[in-house]
Amino acid sequence: MANRKFLYTCLLFLFSTLLILSGCASSNSNSSSGEIKAGPGVDLTAKTITLGILSPYSGPVADPVGIPIARGLETYFKHVNDNGGINGFKVVFKEQDSKYDPQTQVRLYNQIHNQVAMIADSLGTATSFAIKDLAAADHMLVSAATLSSDLAREKYLFLIGTPYRLQVENAFDYVVNKLGVANPATGIIYQNDDYGQDGLTGYKESITPYHLNDVGQASYASTDTDFTAQVSQLKKAGAKYVFLTTLPTPTAKIIGTAAALGYTPQWILQSPAFSPALLNTAALVPLLSKAWVITQGATWGDTSIPGMAQLLQDIPKYASDQKPDGYFSFGYGGAYVTHAILKKAMENKDLTRDGLFKAFESLKNVDLGGLYPAVSYGSSPNERVPSRDSIVYQIDPQSPAGLKALVPSFTGTAAKQSQF
Repeated sequence: MANRKFLYTCLLFLFSTLLILSGCASSNSNSSSGEIKAGPGVDLTAKTITLGILSPYSGPVADPVGIPIARGLETYFKHVNDNGGINGFKVVFKEQDSKYDPQTQVRLYNQIHNQVAMIADSLGTATSFAIKDLAAADHMLVSAATLSSDLAREKYLFLIGTPYRLQVENAFDYVVNKLGVANPATGIIYQNDDYGQDGLTGYKESITPYHLNDVGQASYASTDTDFTAQVSQLKKAGAKYVFLTTLPTPTAKIIGTAAALGYTPQWILQSPAFSPALLNTAALVPLLSKAWVITQGATWGDTSIPGMAQLLQDIPKYASDQKPDGYFSFGYGGAYVTHAILKKAMENKDLTRDGLFKAFESLKNVDLGGLYPAVSYGSSPNERVPSRDSIVYQIDPQSPAGLKALVPSFTGTAAKQSQF
């Protein structure tokens, strides 16, 4: 009898233990399937994801470039937040005024790096590269609002769109192969920094394949205000096609100086060299009207493009005083990539810094709503160049954003072959 009672007690204990273990296993399984790994900037309780913006909100680069790009990004995510967010999570921003200064960029990055999941907008080439080592140490993804081709060789900084280097190559493909100009006399004026050097690299790479007659290369410091020497150099050399790797204010002064000297080459502008704000100066309008801009993007107001249609619907709701502006479109279009990263990381249930990086490298054929060509990413430098095409626009004061496409999007022979 005692043995039977002992056996019964043992069986009861074993059965109870199995039930407990079974319950624990079930509970752990359900918990792990529902949990999201969170990193800095992610609040699982409040369901928010905080992203950083390091952009000039003051200074000469603010109004023509920095502010509209940041505003486009914010407008896109306001729409996302008002339509369910990302699996119920809302995106919020921590914004800092970089003043387009590398030292300020570093200081501000150090202030916010523990408070954000990633940097969704870092404007400028020199400023973005100033934080690249800090970002690498933090495993922090940085969406750099620059098209420097050097980004293709950075692990945590990434670009959206065709690099400056390839823009230049596509520009001269247009001159030689589409317009049929043989051995054109060419020159370049470039800002003497990382941004300008990328344009210069593309220019030098264009000389041999397109048989350019390179007659002059002139640089200027970002603090320069007088461009008489550079313009006079290219005028004397006889440059008929002059590429400008500049920013909007120097562009205006260079072209104005050239007009005063009676020099009217075909100006070809790198994408950051133009802003529709330049057309607010009446004296500049006739001087700019024959210039070309090498960039990408849907025509402002073309509602046959889904992303443009949505952008135009969002402006009255979230940015009611926004005027037609290609930089706003760039910020809005680039936000699709950040959204895709967050969405993929959410699907993977990993919103840590490493989870965001893994999600980024897995992105293939991301639709940017037609605002820009679809982009893909990977781990090698060539895979980090998301697109290689360009559109040649003529500056047109009558067009909504001041640009009229001369040819559809294309990729020139040199840009196709360039290796990173």
